[in-house]
Amino acid sequence: MTAVAAALRGGVPATAVTMAAVLASFGTALEIERAADLSLGVVIQAVVLALTLARVERTRASRAVALGRARAPMVLRLALLPVVAVVASEVGRLMIEHPDLGDALFVLGISAGIWVRRFGPTASRLGTLATLPFIALLITPAVAAPDGSTRWWSALMAVIASFWVLTLHALAERLRLLPSPAGAAPPSITTGDDGAAAATAATAATAATAAAPAPDARKAGPRTPASTKMAAQMAVGLGAAFLVGRLVFPDHWPWLVVTAYIVAAGNRGRGDVAVKSVARLAGGAVGTAVATAALVAAPSHSVWTVVAIFAVLAAALVLRTVHYAFWAAGVTSVLALLYGYFGLTAGHMLAERLAAMAVGSVLAVAASWLVLPVRSRDFARSRLARALAALTDLLLAVARAETGSIAAHRAAFLEALGELELIAGTLAARRLVWRAARRPAPYLADAVGAVWGCRESVDALALAVADAPAALAAGAARRRAGGLARQIGSVRRSIAGRPEPANAVPVQRTRPAAGEPGPLDATFDELAAAVAVLSAVFPPLAAPSEPDDSVELAGQGPAGSSARAPASPPAPAVPAVPAAPAENGAPSGSGAGSSAG
Repeated sequence: MTAVAAALRGGVPATAVTMAAVLASFGTALEIERAADLSLGVVIQAVVLALTLARVERTRASRAVALGRARAPMVLRLALLPVVAVVASEVGRLMIEHPDLGDALFVLGISAGIWVRRFGPTASRLGTLATLPFIALLITPAVAAPDGSTRWWSALMAVIASFWVLTLHALAERLRLLPSPAGAAPPSITTGDDGAAAATAATAATAATAAAPAPDARKAGPRTPASTKMAAQMAVGLGAAFLVGRLVFPDHWPWLVVTAYIVAAGNRGRGDVAVKSVARLAGGAVGTAVATAALVAAPSHSVWTVVAIFAVLAAALVLRTVHYAFWAAGVTSVLALLYGYFGLTAGHMLAERLAAMAVGSVLAVAASWLVLPVRSRDFARSRLARALAALTDLLLAVARAETGSIAAHRAAFLEALGELELIAGTLAARRLVWRAARRPAPYLADAVGAVWGCRESVDALALAVADAPAALAAGAARRRAGGLARQIGSVRRSIAGRPEPANAVPVQRTRPAAGEPGPLDATFDELAAAVAVLSAVFPPLAAPSEPDDSVELAGQGPAGSSARAPASPPAPAVPAVPAAPAENGAPSGSGAGSSAG
């Protein structure tokens, strides 16, 4: 309940700003629609673009805050969406006049926006923005088919949505209702050469982790980038959804396509898609039933239906931070209310809508499991490795009394935590299944929970060092930090599927020195407890034993010669994505699996 309350408190300010932008976009677009005698499709497009763009803007702002860096200029962010909206409007027209060609172009546009992520963060952001007008098409054709005269109006709606979202978010950041990248960076990051260098190094290390090959990549040959796998899965899933939707649900094919996209979007592995499909079905069923029942008392084109749409959107945005099923229920309710507003809802359509959602979910899951599949365990292990690399860097900075770089390492750790949170729900659901099946612990979800629990300790450590640098003068604190870093190094080697070096000294658990407790002992105790959980999930792999001198090595001369099997090389400073382990942490497979980015 405490976690839920915290999630709700954190989601209310962002939801308020988002809904303000959505309502402003709706009001502006509605006035233009009435003045120019347009269809309500352009108004719906403005609302959908504002809603989706607001979420993209908050995600981008959060990452900028974590890294202490500025975002792209507003002019550039404002210019891209209208251009894509014109293209998307043409695709929407083709989806009505020439369905085969329009559907193919839609699938190509969505898949291309995912595929370009392989070219780095900037391309990823551009690809995400470029898909927003295409997503709006999944709703707009359901109520009003676009025509050639609306393409420029679509561009204007994109400008309106972009203007209100960017302006209100900038105003909220200026009023400190939302965190601002301009004011969030600590002095050690924004001033001085040492701080800037540390921030750059932390960012480079994070990027290197994401691009690093698996340990056995040289043996397994070239690996398909995760973005390519996700793009292929989305293309197959959407293509199948269009085909089945046009044939089986000719009047309501968008229901099926919307579900296929939502379930497959942000694919973080097969398990993630499966869990999301269940949440989508459960939330969608509840939302559809409630909305359909509510529409019985509301006539078509009722103003109260419009009020209900925005109220449900606000509630869904707040509750999304609690569980995805609430968002699925909210979106499905909004769609049902929207159809009711246009008089398209009847009792028999409830079963048809649920059937369309079920088929769409099945198609999305089948594509993710059969087309270049990505294991959720690989995604989780790669994100764990990234978070632990940042935590190791922070502890080593404490051990070396390098106070100038601690803030940058903390920022890198928080960014890695944000990515790790994306898979936490899927792993928690799988832990429930394993427990029900009486599969023994520990579970991968335990490791994710342990790393997430380090956040408060990392914040306390960074704050204590910033407020009282003299606290590091004591050798005990620095020794404990160094000992914890060594323990995490052992966990990282196990995650990477690498054994302990043959000449490695066994890692000893760090304990506080006898006598008066130090100012950082409680923080180190919390970190040590988390490391103990990690060590249980990823126990050290045994080092390879050296051959007996009396055994003659093939091709190495007689016994007693100076040739011996070399010891395994030490693990790299930043481990690469390894093979997926069993649920108890023991590695299996060749490590050729990829993580979804």
